[in-house]
Amino acid sequence: MKENFDFNPKSCSINDLNPGCVEMWTLGQQVAVRRLCVKTRAEYKQPARYELLKDFSTRAARIAGNYARIYLEQEHNGQPEQKGRFYWTGLAAFASKQVMCALDYSSNTKMRYLPPAVPPLEITKIFLGKGNFWLFQDIFVWHWFYINYPQQFDECIKTRDFSTYDPRFKQSFAQLPWIDDALPKINNLKVTDYLVSGFELISVVEKTPKGAKRDQPKLDSLMAIANHEQLMILQPLIYNTTLFRRLLDSQALAEGHLGVPRRLASLSTHCETGDPELDAVMTEGQLYNPGDRMTFITKIATAYHRKMKENPIEMEQAISTIATWSERL
Repeated sequence: MKENFDFNPKSCSINDLNPGCVEMWTLGQQVAVRRLCVKTRAEYKQPARYELLKDFSTRAARIAGNYARIYLEQEHNGQPEQKGRFYWTGLAAFASKQVMCALDYSSNTKMRYLPPAVPPLEITKIFLGKGNFWLFQDIFVWHWFYINYPQQFDECIKTRDFSTYDPRFKQSFAQLPWIDDALPKINNLKVTDYLVSGFELISVVEKTPKGAKRDQPKLDSLMAIANHEQLMILQPLIYNTTLFRRLLDSQALAEGHLGVPRRLASLSTHCETGDPELDAVMTEGQLYNPGDRMTFITKIATAYHRKMKENPIEMEQAISTIATWSERL
């Protein structure tokens, strides 16, 4: 994939006339892809090319790191004085870390070599990798646009549509994994009502003086974006698939035995701590059932919100550690 998105002959620059919404969404998508790539040629000697990381676990670690950077306002054009406005991304850093843990288990456990010919854990790994990758391609770009072009965000929010991206980059984008299956299921990354609500609430947070009055709009924004990512992206993309549901049923029966990880989210850099204050465990329902999963997500969000108020230093230290994974190889 090309390194630069050029609107005029000067490399790495944009035409003096503001580019349109389509061009900016295309640029944001290129940035999202590039965050999960490594350079394959020497820079300055020839045009740089990027190659997508092959290891799913490494991708998940990078995704977690990028979410953490957004929360910490470490992105270019971030606003450190507004740290906390992107509340969902702090929790998402822990969530993608948890996906990394699941992928590590699927890749390394000896159980993956048991029959049948295509081990269930390998199939599960593919579904997890697919969901993690395309959720990032969706949600990172919304945040990237908002951070870099806040004045144009409201004007452009309803124009995002993968099928209308700048044609100069469609050939590169066409090489993305699972693209033909994913895009129809996630409506070409178009905006949803949940997403609009989430970012409107981010604006409310920004305008609210620092202190306890920010707590509720931060949590409300988190839940709105959580509904977007869970119900509009992950549900149609992976959880509605019959095969994945059967695999999740089998793993739910085996969890906690023979090293099979439990369904949990740990608010730490570890996969599991054993501390009920940090580990939110799903004990009832099915992950693929949207109602059951949102009940679990609400449980995790409540724990996250409580810890962020009670011990923000410890929580942000963990998020800062995860942020260092953003360029993991």
